[in-house]
Amino acid sequence: MKRYAICLGYLPSRNYSGFSHQLHDPKNIFTVVFSAFKKARLIDPKLDQQIHYASRTDRGVGALSQVIALNTKQPPILSEINSYLPESIRVLSFTEVSSDFHPRRDAQLRTYSYFLTVDGKFDHSLATKMLEMFVGRHNFHNFAKKDPTKEINTTKDIKLAKIIVVGDSTYQIRLASNSFLWQQIRRIIGHLIEVSTGLHDLEYTYQLLSPEPAKIKPAAAPPENLILEDIQYQEFKFDYDQKALQSFICLFKEQLIIAKTKSAMYDFMDTHLQDRMG
Repeated sequence: MKRYAICLGYLPSRNYSGFSHQLHDPKNIFTVVFSAFKKARLIDPKLDQQIHYASRTDRGVGALSQVIALNTKQPPILSEINSYLPESIRVLSFTEVSSDFHPRRDAQLRTYSYFLTVDGKFDHSLATKMLEMFVGRHNFHNFAKKDPTKEINTTKDIKLAKIIVVGDSTYQIRLASNSFLWQQIRRIIGHLIEVSTGLHDLEYTYQLLSPEPAKIKPAAAPPENLILEDIQYQEFKFDYDQKALQSFICLFKEQLIIAKTKSAMYDFMDTHLQDRMG
């Protein structure tokens, strides 16, 4: 058998329970993909095929670069796998890797993007200063949801923490590290909202990054605006299948048209009701 790394993307959706190794859950994205692998004859229940994935994502979180690795007798055929998947989940690429490759352990850098639209007061300069405090090696125990079944090292090294203006009152927050804790990014965003809207100052940020446990941890921001953007490996780079990419891009465009139509409708409703208040 050979070992392959397979890259897939999926849209942010509440229709799935997230991405994790929960084969008993038919609504888990990993379960849906595993089923497609079986139909494509990549899974043999009689063999120990060492299937691993790169990153757990919560319900509602999307991905452009989730990675699964498995041992299999035959190379994957992307068009066949995708024929067994819903259109919101696409396999985008695969490559042969070494027999000891592990997509989670061997990841060099994970990059996430969170999209935030604010209504009212938002201090962009303060948000930038707060994010700069996170760059480097820190103990993020106050920014994580604890898993009682595991002992986890909560010290992480943040390589990138940046806020980018992408539209009127809309921002993209990019965070990169070799690994993140459960809900770490969403709780960082939750605290960013608190600081940038004046609920807390940077002194409180400093306290949260200290070894002392916080009485109240920052609330996690909603998951639907979070994307697993990219995972980089030293061993290889993916050569993406153009047909699979185009199919995924077409789906994005369809969703964008729907979102723009709803935005225009809500703007009209707001204006109409505001006129009634006059």
